[in-house]
Formats: sequence, C-alpha cells, structure tokens
Amino acid sequence: MRRILTRMTMNSTISNYFRALSDLDREGYLACFAPDATVMDPYGGRPLHGTDGLNKFMDGMERTWVAFEMVPGEAFAAGDRVAVSWKAKATAKSGKTAEFAGINVFTLNEDGLITQLEGYWDFKAMVAQIQ
Repeated sequence: MRRILTRMTMNSTISNYFRALSDLDREGYLACFAPDATVMDPYGGRPLHGTDGLNKFMDGMERTWVAFEMVPGEAFAAGDRVAVSWKAKATAKSGKTAEFAGINVFTLNEDGLITQLEGYWDFKAMVAQIQ
C-alpha cells in the first residue's frame, strides 16, 4: 500500500532540518534525508549525493562555523515539494559574523524524507562577510 505524504509529515521534516542545522547536529541533519538524496546547496554548485555527500556538507559546516542559526520563514507546498524562505546568522571560527538569506526547495518521499534539496542564496556574498 502506497503511503501519502501529509503536510504534518512535511512540516515535521522541514522543522527538524532547520533545527539540526541551527544546532550543527550532524545526526539530526542526516536523519532528515533519504539515503540516496541529492543536495545542491547552493544551487549551481557541485551536487552532493547520498550519505557521503551529506557528511561532506556537514564537514564544511563544522569546519566553518562555531555558531549557526537558520530561521525558516514562509513555506509554500505543492505535492511532494515545499519551498521555504529562511534567514541565517552565523559566527565563523575566525570570530567574524555573517547574515544571509535564501530559499530552499525540498522534495520529499512518502516517508517524509528529503530526496532532493536545492538552496538558492548568494554563497560569494556570505563568504565575503567572514574573510
């Protein structure tokens, strides 16, 4: 029997995703994704695939930030996809801070796990703030 992705499941997964990033919680982050997920964050960069790719993403987060807060804004869902605006404030290991914003587009499977994530934000502008 095929399961139906509900708004409640979708909201739970997306909330857990933002909480895991804000806590720099690798295990919580990984738990939001299907094992074969693809992440393009930011979009246009090299896609990361599967658990290895997700771990590479978190390696970069842990290497860069001592504090990270990502606050979701409005969400717009259609079928198995949801687009969520967000704002982030972060402190780099250098002590410099960055504030930036964007939109993530998530695709979820019937189990409520993220199968694809596309992040739309200005990576170069964020890096310029912490150099």
